[in-house]
Formats: sequence, C-alpha cells, structure tokens
Amino acid sequence: MRRDSFYLFFFLLYLSPLAYAEIDKVYHPYVEAYKKELEYRTLYKNDNNQSHLDGLQVHSLSFAMSLTEQFSLEAYVIARNPPMDRFSVSTFELEAKYQLTEQGEYWADWGLLFELERDTALNKWEGGVSLLSEKQWGRWNGTINFSIDYEYGSGIQDEFETVLHSQIKYRASPLIEPAIELYMDEETRGIGPALLGTVRTGHNKLKWELGVIFGFNGRTANENVRFLLDYEF
Repeated sequence: MRRDSFYLFFFLLYLSPLAYAEIDKVYHPYVEAYKKELEYRTLYKNDNNQSHLDGLQVHSLSFAMSLTEQFSLEAYVIARNPPMDRFSVSTFELEAKYQLTEQGEYWADWGLLFELERDTALNKWEGGVSLLSEKQWGRWNGTINFSIDYEYGSGIQDEFETVLHSQIKYRASPLIEPAIELYMDEETRGIGPALLGTVRTGHNKLKWELGVIFGFNGRTANENVRFLLDYEF
C-alpha cells in the first residue's frame, strides 16, 4: 500500500462524519458477473445503560442480481424488533452497485453504490451514494465506504448525512478471514473484530460474516453483534 493512501485511509477514519446509520456491513467494490444472491443479515444490540437500545434486533432479507459484468441491483426488506415492542416490517430499500475499475487495474479498486430507502413507520425517504474503495497488499485487504445521503420526510428534518464504514482483514484462508471493522457517524462510534469466510460448492458460494462491534461513545450500544449469510448462485 502506498504511504499516501495509507495516511488518507486513517485520516478519513478520524474525520468520519455526521449521520445516523445502523452498524451494518462493509461493501466491496466488486460485481460478480451474471450472478444472483440471497442474503440475510441481523444485528443485535446489548446495552444495559440505554433501555431503548438494549435488546434491539434488526433483520434484513435481500435478493441481488448482476445485470452486466459491472452493474448489479439488490432489493431489501428490513424488519425491526425494538425492546418491549412488536416485530414489524417497515423499511424497503433498493441498491445499485457499479464497479468502476477492474481488480488490480490501479493502486486501489473503486466502485459506486446508489441507495434508495423508504421507512413507512417514520414516513421518510433516504437516498444516497457511496464511494467504495479497496486496496490489497499481500494477504491484507483494506476497504472504505464513504457515503453521502439525503434524508427527507414529513416527520423529520430534511438533511444531508455522511457515513463511513471501514474494514481491514487478513486473508488467512477462504474459510476464515479475521478482520477489524470501524463504524463512525454522528450517532455511532463503534469498532470491533469480525470473522468472514466463504464455502464453495461448484459454481456457487456461501459467504458468512460474524462481528462484535463495541461502542465507544454514549450514543452507541455497548455491544453490537452482527451476522450475515449470503448464498451466491
């Protein structure tokens, strides 16, 4: 990794700006040509000091399809189960990813992610664009997602938001890749370890991720356990 890109990586982590976003996942800039994916994600928050966060569960189910070698679409249904409240499906999201560069073509690989989300419970819309960047050096990978979103609706103040997700992982083997992840925005400050892996069955792949993100400010849950299961066919 070039020294200037190394400094830029940590400079962006430090400046990670202003918005509210769930601890979720880190997106990679690549598109698998003419593939389909089924993905399930869940997030569980544990925080004895904040009753509105303690026990909160977020579940999402999505279907993705790559339409070309560089472009894919993904549709989400998202449900939340707040503490002392009922499970409800209230959020729908559409994502489009475009791979800008070929892997290894430049000093880093680049992509764009476009998102449109509708939250019926809060009566709000959110649209955004993310710059996805990934750099490989040896067995290490560094990934940054930098997003600018616009949120509007009748029950909220219209505003622009910025979000940063990042990950550094070690490619020990396809089955197990240890990583460190960082999530930062106005409401969220979280860092913690994760394990990732891929199981191949012929032309199909089953990907899994498990992470424990520890909050380090007063507005982030103490422990945030995230799990992802993705079947690519």
